[in-house]
Amino acid sequence: MIRAIYLNNGVCDYEFEVEQISNTYKNGSTLMWVDITLEKGDLSTDEIALLTDTFKFHELSVEDCLFPLYNPKVEEFDNYLFVSTHSIRLKAIDLSEFDESVYEVDIFLSKNLIVTVHTEELQFIDGLMQKAKLKPLIELKSIDNLLYNILSKIVDNLERTMDKISDKIDLLEDKVLENPSPDLMEEILDLKKVLLSMRKISDPQKNVYSFFSRENNEYVNPSYSAYFRDVTDQLDRLNKTITYNSQMIGSLITVYMSSVTIKLNETMKFLSIIATIFLPVLIFASYYGMNVAFPEIAIFGQTGTWFFALFLIVVSTFGIFLYMKKKKWF
Repeated sequence: MIRAIYLNNGVCDYEFEVEQISNTYKNGSTLMWVDITLEKGDLSTDEIALLTDTFKFHELSVEDCLFPLYNPKVEEFDNYLFVSTHSIRLKAIDLSEFDESVYEVDIFLSKNLIVTVHTEELQFIDGLMQKAKLKPLIELKSIDNLLYNILSKIVDNLERTMDKISDKIDLLEDKVLENPSPDLMEEILDLKKVLLSMRKISDPQKNVYSFFSRENNEYVNPSYSAYFRDVTDQLDRLNKTITYNSQMIGSLITVYMSSVTIKLNETMKFLSIIATIFLPVLIFASYYGMNVAFPEIAIFGQTGTWFFALFLIVVSTFGIFLYMKKKKWF
């Protein structure tokens, strides 16, 4: 699907046909934004012709749009700039679908023209399009402003995902102390994998955003370098949060192992106490269970000996219990 919004002499208009977009571009416009959503991961013949013949984009850049590698980069060509950046689209705290939520946005930037290419419909792109329709003189006042809005939304999506991850870590912290189950360990390891993937797509993007924050950049008006520095700082804060959360995950694993060890020690302590308390029962039962004539029978008689053995068991068991209680072993 292709759509274009453009500003010509202060008038905003829209096009949804490749041929009309091509004619409008050739006739000249103040500013044009073309957004392409790949159908089944591919470009149509007309769309390829628009990018290569009309806009004069290099075929290697077009190929990068068709085969995303999740490798953020900025490439300068004679007549345009190619930017590849990534973000996350998640609507729930559940991060099990993280891999499927990573998306790539490829941006072609030239004089009075921005082309965005992505594989799926993106909510923030639709939102920016709607804002441009309502307030074209504000949203489409310059290429710099439009590019800043797109890049800032991409970083905002990354931050929202990190907020969900941070909330998830807080929940896991409480669960680890309450019930360190194997399922909980699986969640922690999944979260560690998510953070690793976040780092892979977030950290390399610093070079992309730093490129536009330089005041001597020919593609960005010096007055807008401060805006792009703000996005760079936002991304830098995000990377620091990722590092912090990665350390928290490592701490969670340590706490989990400690909690499991403590619970195991408590179980072993309980069993040891029970075994020790009832140890006299085992000893005296073994002694008086032998088929021999005990001296006690001559003293107490058959029945008396039974009560004597019972007395020894009760007294010794209770005595061990009091001794362990006095030592505060439980």
